[in-house]
Amino acid sequence: MAVQVVVRDLAVDVEISGVLDVAACLSTGMRIPLDDVEWARPISWDEARTELGWRLFGAYVPGQLATGWYTTPGRKGARQFWAVFRDRSSLLEIRTRLERPSRLVLAHEDRDRLAWWINERVHPADGFERRADG
Repeated sequence: MAVQVVVRDLAVDVEISGVLDVAACLSTGMRIPLDDVEWARPISWDEARTELGWRLFGAYVPGQLATGWYTTPGRKGARQFWAVFRDRSSLLEIRTRLERPSRLVLAHEDRDRLAWWINERVHPADGFERRADG
């Protein structure tokens, strides 16, 4: 798998592996503090593309892949990061309070579990604070 997502107590780590995938994304990954994450959800390709802005750095092949950095329509200066290869059926969207990235769209086969896990960390149902060990 080219995209790994690790949900920690204080951050979400996105890791891009594979020489061609790193080259297409122009990134090896990033860490997003959970305090800056608004929510996450599984999303369809058609729905995700509606907010795809102009490509800045990365690659885009219609119907095949969208990788790298794109503008965020309606938010001057905001950027979104995409790592979508081949399989467009399993996309995870992560919204942040940041300008860069304001949004991440990632291809991941375990998108439902990851979205649930991120939302549990961001909006804990039990009211307990996150621990500072991750």
